[in-house]
Amino acid sequence: MSDIETRLFRYFVAIAEEQNFASAALRLGITPQALTPQIKNLESQLGARLLKRKGNRKVVVTEAGQRFLAEAREVLRHVEQAAATARQAERGELGRLELGFMTWVAGAGLLRSWIGAFERAHPAIDVAIHKLVPVAQIGGIARKALDAGFARPPNKYPSGVRGFEVYREPLALALPSKHPLARHKDISPAMLAREAFVKTTPELDLGFSGLTETIARIGNFTPRVVKRQDDFMAVLAYVALGRGIAVVPEFMKTMNLADIVFRNIAADPVPQTSIAFVYGTDPSPSTKLLIQHMQRHALRNHGRHAAPPTGIASSYQRCLMMTHIRHPEVAAKRPSKDAADDSRAAALRGSARSLSSGRPKAGPVGAEHLRVTDMSQH
Repeated sequence: MSDIETRLFRYFVAIAEEQNFASAALRLGITPQALTPQIKNLESQLGARLLKRKGNRKVVVTEAGQRFLAEAREVLRHVEQAAATARQAERGELGRLELGFMTWVAGAGLLRSWIGAFERAHPAIDVAIHKLVPVAQIGGIARKALDAGFARPPNKYPSGVRGFEVYREPLALALPSKHPLARHKDISPAMLAREAFVKTTPELDLGFSGLTETIARIGNFTPRVVKRQDDFMAVLAYVALGRGIAVVPEFMKTMNLADIVFRNIAADPVPQTSIAFVYGTDPSPSTKLLIQHMQRHALRNHGRHAAPPTGIASSYQRCLMMTHIRHPEVAAKRPSKDAADDSRAAALRGSARSLSSGRPKAGPVGAEHLRVTDMSQH
């Protein structure tokens, strides 16, 4: 039996439902004279009689025809569904997105706000997120292992990567509660010249403006870094132990942490940190929809910053608990000793130079993997 054309299914369904060749032909937009040989052709291919004439006009569907009718309707439904799926995919309404993010972006409620709204608008797009440092995000986008990400903007975007700022907020200081400077409400950068600092690991700063270094430049000193950790929550744990001071995003002031106080930075203007939405220069249809969505949040001037949603303190802590659960695909292990920071920093200088020259080198995507739908529950 040769392949049956889809139009023959449609012709037969029309006749079976109209029970009249003339009415079916009118519905199909063809003449009855053209329809009759098509049905005969279909019956010939099937080797079965599907219709019987009853009088001059009316037709009756045979037992074989009734069986075929149910299957023909299902075939046409699948054809329509396949066509609709192809059109949706072409428009980007179907697909999968791989996104990178920094922990505090999720903790501040920003990721849930941005991606949650996108998912509600495009429920057929599957979104997966990966906790990655900025240099790994940009490297992943350049290699097309990631579609987009939320990271601190680099000093220079490499070839194949673009971005725009979507969030900006002032920096603040986290101090041990018994630190002598804790009695001040506002602390100028110059007052920090002799202080010890706890900060994030080198991977978070290479190719980017470091938060601690930003304050040090304003105060005209070289920061004395005594401890580095992978994320801000670990940094704050060392601040609570009295190991040093940390420069953090201002939203962390809302967190209720024992043995830590947060203070404003006395500078005009107050230094800020920002988050950029980063993406590749050859985006997929689904990525294009996300770019359009995020352009509504693009910052248009240097004076504006978005206020994070309420409840960010507990949200941030829950997020950190979630993102510390390693995904089964994780193979890389971080050195546990502080001495490893210096060797790691040296190894990463090449990555920083590559980032500046447009040839990023980053580890594989998938350090920690979460579904956005998981984030929406917190």
